[in-house]
Amino acid sequence: MQTAGNYDRAAATLSVACIAHCLALPLLASVLPFVAAVAEAEWVHWLLSALAIAASATVIARAEGGRTTGFMVPGLIGIVFLVGALFAEPLGAEETLPTVIGGALLAAAHIRRLFSTA
Repeated sequence: MQTAGNYDRAAATLSVACIAHCLALPLLASVLPFVAAVAEAEWVHWLLSALAIAASATVIARAEGGRTTGFMVPGLIGIVFLVGALFAEPLGAEETLPTVIGGALLAAAHIRRLFSTA
């Protein structure tokens, strides 16, 4: 089903974007200070996470094979990490590690599902 594949590609891309935002933007901001505003903007964290979670929820709800254990377990754990990262900083914890773990798990789940249904 091509549409499901597109949702998987979008969700995997958004998950990788979360990882890139956490790892690459701070490095880029150290070289280009005007990028720091985007790197530290809290709304960017919320937007990327919301889009990645929404794309994943669409796959779960609509795609054939979207509710398999091989997809659901790493996908849901990834979502928990991404949501946890959103609340890490206000609670005084570091947000980078849970974002990277969550994004990687979510992207891996979508990529695995994408190749298993191809």
